[in-house]
Amino acid sequence: MSELILGVGTRSGAAVDGLVALVDELIDGLVEGLDEGRFDELVDGPADGDGVDPRYAMVAVVTSTRKRTEPAVVELARRLGVPLQTYDDETLASQPVAAPSEVVRRHVGAPSVAEAAVLAAGGVVVARARSATATVVLGRLP
Repeated sequence: MSELILGVGTRSGAAVDGLVALVDELIDGLVEGLDEGRFDELVDGPADGDGVDPRYAMVAVVTSTRKRTEPAVVELARRLGVPLQTYDDETLASQPVAAPSEVVRRHVGAPSVAEAAVLAAGGVVVARARSATATVVLGRLP
């Protein structure tokens, strides 16, 4: 399986349980929504039928430097057992995101945090999910 990264953007004070639930929803939705071969290809490159849960292929949670001490983000990385990598606003703002947000741009000066962090890490966006307090983007490293 390819190495995967998880881009995360949250409102300040977001609950960790809500963030974990959003990640589970994203991954479970991918698994349920696609046949095994297509899912395997999407998150793993060429379909090889290994059927590995993407949670076990995570190598990092990526986000804005502003979120490096956000409790929910720090705890999510801890629960996934991966390091937290952060990128500054200038780096995030320079990424060619497909789903820009004016709300995020007003708050952080970049059109995205989760997707931009995946791109800044060199990842390819696989899927995204959003709640009232967070956005998560699953990315695959080449």
